[in-house]
Amino acid sequence: MSTRLITISNMKKEGIKHEQELVKSFKENGFVACRFPASGASCPDLIAGDGDSIFVMEVKTTLNTLIKIRKKQIGTLNSFANGLKAKSFIAIKFINREDWRFLKIMDLKIHGKSYSIDYNTAMLQGIEFDQLISDEYQKRLI
Repeated sequence: MSTRLITISNMKKEGIKHEQELVKSFKENGFVACRFPASGASCPDLIAGDGDSIFVMEVKTTLNTLIKIRKKQIGTLNSFANGLKAKSFIAIKFINREDWRFLKIMDLKIHGKSYSIDYNTAMLQGIEFDQLISDEYQKRLI
């Protein structure tokens, strides 16, 4: 039996691994996609586009049932989305529970200097990856 120490470094590595997994999923479905290695408050985590739609995303993963996002990160996400005429989403993965869910900023709850979303709300209001990249859904975003 091995136990792995949970450190900030390990958490960042896990987050990067999941961001790369999401980039790969976009690429496998005809999108050009990349993650920003210096993400945080200065730029979003991921950008993806297919010639018709551009998505900018803040990517969050957790083993818990609640995700928090700093307001500054949401502000940056909105700035990039507006500048690129892109759609902004929060990409959420509750590890060992469900696949990715994509939420609009308006789906989040505001708490002082941060936003949050819980597992149940994300499952009810978020859309799945296949829905996000579908032509039908992209047309509704226009």
